Amino acid sequence: MTQRPTDLAGIVNIFPPEALKEDQMGFYQPTAAARGGEGYEFHDPLFQRIKTSRNKSHILVVGHGGCGKSTELRMLTSKLRNDGIPSITIEANEELGVNISYIDIFIVLVEQLVRFADDNNLRVPQKLITAFREALSTKITREYWVDRAEAGVESDASISASLPFLFKFVSKIAAALKVSSGQREELRQQIDPKMKEIVNALNALISEINNGFNTRIVIVIDGLEKCRSDYARKLFSDDISSLIAIETHLVVACPINIYRSPIGNTLRNIFVNQATMPMIKTHHPDSVDTPDSKGIEVIKELICKRINPSFFEEDVLENIIMMAGGSLRDTCYLVRESAFEAHMRERKTVDMASAEYTMNRLAFDLFLSAEKKYFPMLKKIFSRYLTPENDPDLSALLYAGVVFEYNGDRWVDLHPLIRRYIEKRPGMLD
Repeated sequence: MTQRPTDLAGIVNIFPPEALKEDQMGFYQPTAAARGGEGYEFHDPLFQRIKTSRNKSHILVVGHGGCGKSTELRMLTSKLRNDGIPSITIEANEELGVNISYIDIFIVLVEQLVRFADDNNLRVPQKLITAFREALSTKITREYWVDRAEAGVESDASISASLPFLFKFVSKIAAALKVSSGQREELRQQIDPKMKEIVNALNALISEINNGFNTRIVIVIDGLEKCRSDYARKLFSDDISSLIAIETHLVVACPINIYRSPIGNTLRNIFVNQATMPMIKTHHPDSVDTPDSKGIEVIKELICKRINPSFFEEDVLENIIMMAGGSLRDTCYLVRESAFEAHMRERKTVDMASAEYTMNRLAFDLFLSAEKKYFPMLKKIFSRYLTPENDPDLSALLYAGVVFEYNGDRWVDLHPLIRRYIEKRPGMLD
């Protein structure tokens, strides 16, 4: 368990801009009551759908970047593991970068599944390893294969012994795809015509794993909201058929801006099971100045599990929570950077001036992410709240984190920092 900080400098390290890790799960804060009022957490029905499903279950998980989605998915995989159900998770932005392709996802999938099979001493038929080698063989990749004879492996060696060589081969391909160069595009072009063979081999390997564990392995794909929007959009439109060809339980996190676009209609037809993670409300739809006490208290409890609230002067923490608008990522950012600013000012606690400096800086950065062509939509939301709609401008603003969609009757509002930024500059959207 990560230790609670004893000074402002320590706060910086305990609020990283990422989901909770294994050694931080003691910091997990139930938030269901402040999201939709359910008596169960978001990961619970995902777990039950998988556990009770007689067939493969493909689930689309929708939510804002920074709403706590990744932490809930990590809670899901932890619960699966405790129940004896195997799983692997692909963190798209970390493992693939921002310029993703469905080809990259499949290569990393093969890499992780091969490693999983090897780590669990599963006996994989030699013909399947050969099938992978042939499916992945291109002009570029042939040089990546390490000949077993040259490596000192006997021809009659156990079948499992060849898995490390397949893993090494696939890892080299995955590494090449991460390099931002012309070779990456060339490699994708060479692999693309062979994707049907790769998918078939992947499903054959999944079948071997499922038979070995006597249950279906769960594949979780997360972090796509941190990738470039145009690449993620292509994945969910042009290339989604390849993903749903995976023959096991599949949980895919979809950015809310894509789900709230015309693509969402197709996704709702493809994924029988969809789960939308609501934002935590910090204010009511009638006014940004009307706090939602339940939401604020839940987020405050989340923060106080990591740090002592006495690090913040009166009303500072509550103000930060309100101005983050329910985004846990923005909340953590403001807490971390306000503490750092106060540390730089040689203070022992976080004062309002340090928090305001940090909030103004984030507001400026957020506003710059909204191009002028989106000003009419910003003005429309500024004047009155909206219900979610399939509008390309609204979709772009959701992606940028400039507007949020809330639960209940489903309403859309500006990020509180953006609303305050505009209020201080009358007429700037005209």
